[in-house]
Amino acid sequence: MKWIEPKYPRKKVKKAGDYLVKADIDSTEFKESIPVFHNWRSAHAFPMQIMLDLLRKNSIRIDRGAIAVQRLKRVPSIYTKLVREKGMSLSRMEDIAGCRVVVDNVRYVNKVYSLLKKSRTKNILHRERDYITAPKESGYRGVHLIFKYNGSKEKYHGMAVELQIRSKIQHSWATAVEVVGAYTKQALKASSGDTMWLDAFKYISAEFSKLEGCPVDGRFNGIDTFHLMAKHINELNMLERLTAFKVATRALTQDKEHGAGYFIVLLDLDERLVSYSRFGKSQLDEATSFYDEQESLHKDSPSKDVVMVSAASVRDLKRAYPNYFADTAVFERYLAKVYEANK
Repeated sequence: MKWIEPKYPRKKVKKAGDYLVKADIDSTEFKESIPVFHNWRSAHAFPMQIMLDLLRKNSIRIDRGAIAVQRLKRVPSIYTKLVREKGMSLSRMEDIAGCRVVVDNVRYVNKVYSLLKKSRTKNILHRERDYITAPKESGYRGVHLIFKYNGSKEKYHGMAVELQIRSKIQHSWATAVEVVGAYTKQALKASSGDTMWLDAFKYISAEFSKLEGCPVDGRFNGIDTFHLMAKHINELNMLERLTAFKVATRALTQDKEHGAGYFIVLLDLDERLVSYSRFGKSQLDEATSFYDEQESLHKDSPSKDVVMVSAASVRDLKRAYPNYFADTAVFERYLAKVYEANK
């Protein structure tokens, strides 16, 4: 398989990111930065595949039902991060390429985490963040590891890939946050948006911690998070809204092909429909080009969300990325368990 290689030096990549944020859209600098940006993002596909293999191999040793997938960060997400985070540059962004595994429980999360830290690989563990011990401001929980490629292909040396390890309950929470954020057009994932929604998910995260037998975020010491959670859910009509966010996925469930490949998924928020295009494992060039075209086509439409993911099957795609199908059923089941535990 022919992988896309990085064509430009890091300094040029950094400048391209700066120009895309600061330069006039009609300027020469802005226009010349676009191919640099797309090449840099697409070139992450090779190190991402290497890290996916590493993540999958170690996860399966712990949980045979583990689901591991990969994704290239969307253009709007990269742009937003460049704008939002002071000092961030395109050449140093560590999550352009991401691999995620969902395992059955938090004990398995910790075991996979331990295996990855001890794994015999030439690639370098650059950074680790344990958001289970210390959740993010939003309430997000999970473990993130940043690896930098250091294998035999020197052109990719130093390119970062983020590995995420989540339990099913942690993944269900993150899914619900993204679904609500997408439909209400709020960056809840980045702790930005309506305070009621943000607080509701923080309280739910605290209650989910209890379900998993994990320490609750210290911010909530002495606070009755269950009753605050129930109050916010009721006032927001959260369960009714989640039901209204269900997306038709008939085209995906009727897909007759089951081989591995790349999927370019388009979520139409207004119509509540999902459509996708499939590319084989040998069609990376075509897939990334089509992805770029679709993002450009829909960049001015806040009701359309485009993502490129790779998964072994449509079934894995839907299980690992349920937020692109508004699938919050698992989240709702865990919420029911919280209510049952507090009767």
